[in-house]
Amino acid sequence: MAAEGCTLREQTHGDTTLNLAEVQQHIEQLAHLAGDILKSHLGKTTASTKSSAYDMVTEADRASEAMLTEALLKAYPTHHIVGEEGGGYGVPLAAAEYVWYVDPLDGTTNFAAGLPFFAVSIALADSNMNPLVGVVYNPIMDELFSASKGHGATLNGQPIQVSTTAELGQSLVASGFPYDKWTSEENNGREWVALMRQTRGIRRLGSAALDLCYVAAGRFDAYWEQKLHSWDLMAGALCVLEAGGKITDYEGVNATQAFRSGRLVATNGRVHDALLQALQTARTTMPVMEA
Repeated sequence: MAAEGCTLREQTHGDTTLNLAEVQQHIEQLAHLAGDILKSHLGKTTASTKSSAYDMVTEADRASEAMLTEALLKAYPTHHIVGEEGGGYGVPLAAAEYVWYVDPLDGTTNFAAGLPFFAVSIALADSNMNPLVGVVYNPIMDELFSASKGHGATLNGQPIQVSTTAELGQSLVASGFPYDKWTSEENNGREWVALMRQTRGIRRLGSAALDLCYVAAGRFDAYWEQKLHSWDLMAGALCVLEAGGKITDYEGVNATQAFRSGRLVATNGRVHDALLQALQTARTTMPVMEA
């Protein structure tokens, strides 16, 4: 909640007060602009690799991040920006009262293949990684998911809520695989096989930000994944929380720990404990899936 003495749409941290409603509106506009950049590059760009042959980047990623970074630095010069492609911008992270987490193109592999399922993800958090504003925009479907702390989540301006599914066996869930899945035993293989048998179905769509927003909108009942980065999850996670959902790490510790570790479980709340138990059982009883 906002600090005492502030309006419900303000957030105070140190000597700085932000109007979250104004920030949210600004970021929604920037997300649309970034989405236009991505659409202009779709089918016209080439991809290169980063950490591995499966970790890709395109000219669209860089162009989108450049625009977003310039706009954010101009509007919020005392903040720090964590960007997927360029690293840190603005004031040093240790000195910043507020931090932006920017994924200019979440779903790069989809984008590079011409698969129209990707998004822009932008989140503002305080220095303790508590998300305050989150916006995720899918420019192909023209779906804007947006949330601010304490004020709910919306899809294209309409309020959204998590699903009411109460049984894991009746749940449609989502997950994904890390870029080092070919070389690491921690590749989500055991968990995927186990949940395939314990849920109504699993989807792997290729955008963590949208997976989280789909939990917020009740399209998925749950989502889990490990080795996520802060820019992958912060905006979508706030949408889940503001839509009435629950987020922890794999051990059931709070959302902040999930943000820091990159091991995230997001659900409608009703199936959370059952999903945590299924994941734990898979990790302790099933054999590792080797390359």
